[in-house]
Amino acid sequence: MISLILSGKSNMELGFYATGASKRPMLPVTIDRTLVIPGTNGAYNFGADLGTRTIEYDCRFIEQDYLKLQQVVMELAAYLLDSFGKPRTLVLQQVERPGQSITVQYSGQIDLQRIMGTGVFNLPLLAHDPYFYSDEQLVERSVTSSPQVIEIQSSGTIRTDPYIVFTNTGSNTINRIRLTNEVRVE
Repeated sequence: MISLILSGKSNMELGFYATGASKRPMLPVTIDRTLVIPGTNGAYNFGADLGTRTIEYDCRFIEQDYLKLQQVVMELAAYLLDSFGKPRTLVLQQVERPGQSITVQYSGQIDLQRIMGTGVFNLPLLAHDPYFYSDEQLVERSVTSSPQVIEIQSSGTIRTDPYIVFTNTGSNTINRIRLTNEVRVE
């Protein structure tokens, strides 16, 4: 069963299953910014940011023949590293998050337990940018009257400014353009 795709290769193509005991946090860790002043109660809060996101998959290799198992282990190890022997940047797609991806790299250690010809291991992946991204949505409109309101909807959960490009396709000069970027507050 396909559970994840790493830079275009599914876990099945890489020779392993991902079990249901994997750790996929709802949100990454926070980096809290506070200041404790001696002699006062509590702390001053200067806000927080999101840190890195760690995703761990409990996995099991498909092969049970010990010679084939060793070959698959070496192939996965090589896939996780670049040509310099450093953790390579991979695009992770999860089956339960269709159309979204996050950039990760191997981080930590993989201990392989060989139990009755089967390899059991934990695959730790670290996302330095903690957000999942989806494909960009392009909207093209021809403005034929003035004034004209064009509403752009975002399906994301993080406030993002639109990228707007004006192209003059006619012979008239474009004068006095006014953009208003309004964000609906809930």
